[in-house]
Amino acid sequence: MRRGVVTTVALLAAGVLVAGASAAPIVVRATFDTATVQFGDAIGAHVVVVLDGARVRSDSLKLVDDAAPLTSIGTADTSRSVQGDLITVAVARSFSCLSSACVATGRDASPALPRVTATVLTRDGKTVRAAASWPVLRVRGRVSSADLARLRPPFRASTTPPPPSYRIAPATLAWLLDGLAVALALGAAGLALAQGRRLARGRRGEPATDELERALRLAREAESRPPPDRRRALGLLARVLRARARPLSGTASDLAWARPEPEPEAVATFVTDVEREVPS
Repeated sequence: MRRGVVTTVALLAAGVLVAGASAAPIVVRATFDTATVQFGDAIGAHVVVVLDGARVRSDSLKLVDDAAPLTSIGTADTSRSVQGDLITVAVARSFSCLSSACVATGRDASPALPRVTATVLTRDGKTVRAAASWPVLRVRGRVSSADLARLRPPFRASTTPPPPSYRIAPATLAWLLDGLAVALALGAAGLALAQGRRLARGRRGEPATDELERALRLAREAESRPPPDRRRALGLLARVLRARARPLSGTASDLAWARPEPEPEAVATFVTDVEREVPS
């Protein structure tokens, strides 16, 4: 539908500009759908360029149709038609007036718009240009002086925010968080107390296993192992007995370093003597 509207506008403009085009190789025209709008309205804008195809190269056309301070609110829709030597290029765009230039006190605003310019190369390589002014645009404000004079300006919708809603009331949530904090504090205190008791037991030197029992067990196991293992097991047993000030510690040390080597029978006999004479 929009393409058909643009084409219709282009053909109408071409009919209006035929006389001018016969004298000039390029003619430009700029129009609005309506020249009186309200602030923020969509404004339909049309630019029509008519070229004399016998005198210019239409593919070299450059068009500058910026309408600042208007704000573009859509993409340009371009159509092209040919009637004999006349080539018509029509561009349709939508703008909106949203800046401070679109506001005036006590009257309609008329923002100053730049001219539309078009340039094209002639068949002999020269540049020709044409320009057109936009129609005077009048922008009406949406708030009247009477509205501004009132102590409470009218609004289309209520400006009072709705009351807040919660899944859990703030007071209830505060009590729950306080209870959680107390529970976490009690749990932390319990963990600290248990850790303190474990550390106290460690400082009192509560043995996890009896070193003498371990040394005797290793010596028994070493009876059937190679001589170096028997020496190490007897050496450990000698150190444990010496730490406990037992009289057999010297015997264990002598047997550990006996020459040529501690015999299994001697190790077994010594372990039996320790188990009998040194209670665990």
